[in-house]
Amino acid sequence: MSADERERLVRVVAVGNRINMAAAATEAGFRAELDRIVGLAAPHLVPDQPNLLALGELLGLPAGLAGSRGWLARRARTAQTALTLLALAHLPRVLAYRRRWPGTPLPRALLLALTDALYRPMYETLATLAARHRTHIAATTLAPHVRRSTDPRDIRRWGCPGADAVYLPVGPEVYNAALVFGPDGALLGRVNKVFLTHTELATLRLTPGKLDDVRVIPTAAGRLGVAISLDAFTPEYLRHLEAQEAEIVVQNDANDTLWAGPGAGHEWQPAEWLNSVLGSIQPRYPHLRYNVCPMQTGNFFDISFDGQSTITARADTPPAIPHAFVGVDDYTHTVTGEPLLGQFLAVSPWVVDDPAVAEPALSLVERRARLRATSKELLSGGTRANQYRESVVRADLTIRSAPAEA
Repeated sequence: MSADERERLVRVVAVGNRINMAAAATEAGFRAELDRIVGLAAPHLVPDQPNLLALGELLGLPAGLAGSRGWLARRARTAQTALTLLALAHLPRVLAYRRRWPGTPLPRALLLALTDALYRPMYETLATLAARHRTHIAATTLAPHVRRSTDPRDIRRWGCPGADAVYLPVGPEVYNAALVFGPDGALLGRVNKVFLTHTELATLRLTPGKLDDVRVIPTAAGRLGVAISLDAFTPEYLRHLEAQEAEIVVQNDANDTLWAGPGAGHEWQPAEWLNSVLGSIQPRYPHLRYNVCPMQTGNFFDISFDGQSTITARADTPPAIPHAFVGVDDYTHTVTGEPLLGQFLAVSPWVVDDPAVAEPALSLVERRARLRATSKELLSGGTRANQYRESVVRADLTIRSAPAEA
């Protein structure tokens, strides 16, 4: 290890906030909600070492519902209805973008029309909060690549009344984009999600990012390899981060299916999640030593976001914590069948404990059935609707990469 690569400690905090639809009524309310979410982490930040705060995926999404144009959409019962009502409310802007870029799918044209709402409040607020708390912050929103305009005509046509600037799309592509801020509030980097889910492709009509464009972000808190949700499950993506010598995998996440239920490719979602939070730090990726995964929770109309936030670290043995994820008894990659090595430095509790804690004699099938019943109760209209837990987990990581300027 060279002299400029001496080991140092970095405080990492992951906040899995619960979506607050009421805060989406106004831009001021959304900004206040971001302040509250970062405030959950503030007591865990430290003054004598670099800090990294990882927030959930799609953090900026509720801002698209703000204002008078979102009034009807906020009262919808399903996300699809909300999108339709938003499109009608913003129809002149939607049609203008479809004329500018012919062939743009309607859902994407709506997101283009919402560019300023989805980008500006989150960008400006997180930059301010990063500087206020002297921490790096990583979070995602839906956004095209943008340019900032202070032209009053642009603000009047595309922006928010009273704002001093508006952010406009520079092309017809819209991405699930992570923004990483430094402790001085500067934007250190942006990473577009490469491997999109079926919903992102078929419903939102998002644009996949290009793997070759993904860059590791060197910071005072370490070399950050942002891997938004599905990217962190994908070996091709992880090899790309490994080749750039990333040390921390920042996995901003918002799982849009029942946590205690089937996953995309396995009968139990938490078992499948091990493929990322542990799978991304296996020995085949020598530089990837830590994974930080904040899991946003809450019901977004009829869509349920749920999960357990984690901070994991490279190790030569399997995790020693029993039932770190509810309904999981062993640490095995659900695709390859290989044993997973590593350790949980921090893991948030779920809404209820694994039944095995109180009743060790229960079978795995019985435990999962009880947990699945609880998951269903949390859905919109359920007996425990939206009673998800918010989570704050933290750990001190030993970083070996050369420090970057703060």
